[in-house]
Amino acid sequence: MEQLPIVRPGERVVARADGKGGLILGVEKIKGREFAASAECSGYVLDARLLMDVLGSLKMPGSWFQVWCKLVALQNANRTDDQIRVAARGFVKTNQRDLQARCKLSAASVNEASQFFTHIGWMRTAKRGILQLNPWLTVAGTSGEQERWQTLWNSAPGPACVIPHPDYPSEWRQARQDEKKAADKARRKERVVPLRQRRPTRKASA
Repeated sequence: MEQLPIVRPGERVVARADGKGGLILGVEKIKGREFAASAECSGYVLDARLLMDVLGSLKMPGSWFQVWCKLVALQNANRTDDQIRVAARGFVKTNQRDLQARCKLSAASVNEASQFFTHIGWMRTAKRGILQLNPWLTVAGTSGEQERWQTLWNSAPGPACVIPHPDYPSEWRQARQDEKKAADKARRKERVVPLRQRRPTRKASA
């Protein structure tokens, strides 16, 4: 049995597939929140501990968390199932109806969750029915793949990634409601100009 790697403060163990069904263990420095400050940070910045810490702090509906977990679970980056893969490595093939069925949630719940995670830059629509989750957050392919996925995200361009504070979901929801009310109010104020009715033409008497 190979000796396990020594992990020092500020480091973590990472596991990568060796392409033969096995795993290669390594140690790398934790960059943590660096990716949120600069999209120039490249390579392995996946930090599951950071991601779960953020998700655990967010005061958001449980349905949002459920949708996010399903999306991450659908993002299969293993080479062993290349023949049956429905989307390219690093991407997710799904849509609102599919997520509704997988999560057993209403269309409104899935739609709101999708809009929120897109808004904070955790996912983007690559093309119809294909999503890309933020590669700094969720994907652990080879170093070359990781760089390529990050380049694709930046060139899209994807939405700017942020690490939201715990109350941000509520603030985002409130802001959307306020925008909707303002739009409705503006529509009601629009002056309606009635169309003049055309008088029927009288036929000339013979």
